Amino acid sequence: MSGAQAESAADHQPLDTSAARSGLAALGATVVLGAALGALGGWLWWRWWGPAPSGRIYRTDAGPAWYPDPFDPGVARDFSGTAEYVVLALGLGVLLGLVGGWLARRRPLAGLGAVLLGGVIAAALSTVIGQAQSPPDPQEKAKEVAIGTRLPGHLSLAQAQIGPEGSTVGVTVPWLMWPVAGSAGFLVVMLALGSTERRAQLATSLPTAQGSGMPLPPREV
Repeated sequence: MSGAQAESAADHQPLDTSAARSGLAALGATVVLGAALGALGGWLWWRWWGPAPSGRIYRTDAGPAWYPDPFDPGVARDFSGTAEYVVLALGLGVLLGLVGGWLARRRPLAGLGAVLLGGVIAAALSTVIGQAQSPPDPQEKAKEVAIGTRLPGHLSLAQAQIGPEGSTVGVTVPWLMWPVAGSAGFLVVMLALGSTERRAQLATSLPTAQGSGMPLPPREV
């Protein structure tokens, strides 16, 4: 290697290292943002849903069971917890994708991975933090207390039962809202940046084409 080539390689190495560190910092910041938004989402989820509805323990053929009292408003509150979680996950997930897309705009594939990872962490944290503020599941205490005992309800997420009858598995579909919304926000940023770069390239190519006498490209309408 000649002296000039060695000097050129030495000049570019610090720049490459700095760019790599900057890229890793952007990816890390995206994941940390996902965790922060997940914690915020869990806190907001409980604040939106609470206080927990009241209910009592009833005697049934299957054994003691907790039901809300009054029944209809309590059941509606139970389902509203899932709906409120979905709304928060969609809104905060899109915010995660938008910010993450901007931070990792120079590393789109790695940035998308960071957004998805941040979304998974957010889904877990929002659920744990939201339910940690709620009273415990009253059904778990049904056999420990007397029939007719009043207990508050529990903040929970509805699950979809998947699989053959008799061996179904519960899947918490609302958790998917975080990574799905994050991917959508990330895609919006990537499309916007791509459109901006194409317009900038077109604007810089017009003066060059005019000065060289080459035919101009058609203008966008």
